[in-house]
Amino acid sequence: MLLDLKNLTWSNDDYQRFLMELKSLSDQKYRERAVKIVPTDYNILGIAMSELKKIGKEISRGNPDAFLKVVGTENYEVVIIQAYVLSNMKLPLSEFQTYCDDYLAKSNSWATCDMVIHFKQVQRFMPDFLVKIKEYLKSDNPWLQRSGLVFLLKFYNTAEYRAEIVELARKIESDNYYVQMGQAWLYAVVFPHDQDRIYQVIKDDTQSKVAKLTVRKIKSLRHTTEAEKEMLTSLL
Repeated sequence: MLLDLKNLTWSNDDYQRFLMELKSLSDQKYRERAVKIVPTDYNILGIAMSELKKIGKEISRGNPDAFLKVVGTENYEVVIIQAYVLSNMKLPLSEFQTYCDDYLAKSNSWATCDMVIHFKQVQRFMPDFLVKIKEYLKSDNPWLQRSGLVFLLKFYNTAEYRAEIVELARKIESDNYYVQMGQAWLYAVVFPHDQDRIYQVIKDDTQSKVAKLTVRKIKSLRHTTEAEKEMLTSLL
């Protein structure tokens, strides 16, 4: 990218030049692959995630607050860049939550939801941010629910929080596939640490879509033994 991202003031003109240069990085073959796996209403340019990460890092070294005030939803990539910028910022809890809410309001696919795995600031205020996560989980918006689940499985899969995050996941009743996959993903990351708890989750609702997705997800993991796979299969 030719623009000096670290020294932009992020005027409207700066942002329009940024969008034009971003568009010039589009790769048709990459775009075709991305369109197949990312179901989003946003236009997809087709830029590698490694490049978007690099752009986000450069912006965060300059005037990230100014960028976050002007960034829109002109395409999928600019939304992903917003997540990368936010992930690199050192913020107090209140500002982080405001920026996080703003980002998630733009989230409309599993890919944008799952970017929250990069929001490592959560580790600085675990108990307080858990309150915000619970709000996401109770939302009618499936993308907020999935984001909440991803926050939990990434940052709260610890001895202190493990029992609580499993119960929070169990309380969610959703017909949305991506929310159900988020629940299954959470149970799968907990499984190596607390097998009995996850076996019980499956036993309690063996015919549910989430139980079946959970079994499939855990069986696909490299560290799952043949004995564990047989046990999981026997539960359904």
